[in-house]
Amino acid sequence: MKYKAKLYAKALSSAILEEDADENKILDNFLKFLEKNGDMGKAFQIVFLAKKLFIKKTGRRQLTIESARKIKAKQKELVNSILQKGDIVEEKINKDLLAGIKIIINGEKQFDASLKSKLQKIF
Repeated sequence: MKYKAKLYAKALSSAILEEDADENKILDNFLKFLEKNGDMGKAFQIVFLAKKLFIKKTGRRQLTIESARKIKAKQKELVNSILQKGDIVEEKINKDLLAGIKIIINGEKQFDASLKSKLQKIF
């Protein structure tokens, strides 16, 4: 690796945040640069770190909504009530939850109203 993943991520997020940035062109050139440097194997890690930096710099939040099945309308209303402008929402099906919902904010804070967590607290 010619440069560390964190340095690549910082450069990528800064470039995308520039005013009038052409994100597609930036990503295309960035991937070519990684390939030229022989660092394509770290692309996933770099993009993951760049996304975290982007979210932090813009003040947005990354919300991951996990449920055992497809989220129902009432659950969507609950989720929409806590959303802020610019939030990035990802929905995931996690059969291990059994029932209920789990909301993870920025990969750290967590609201767990799943049956699995309630059963674990009991036993």
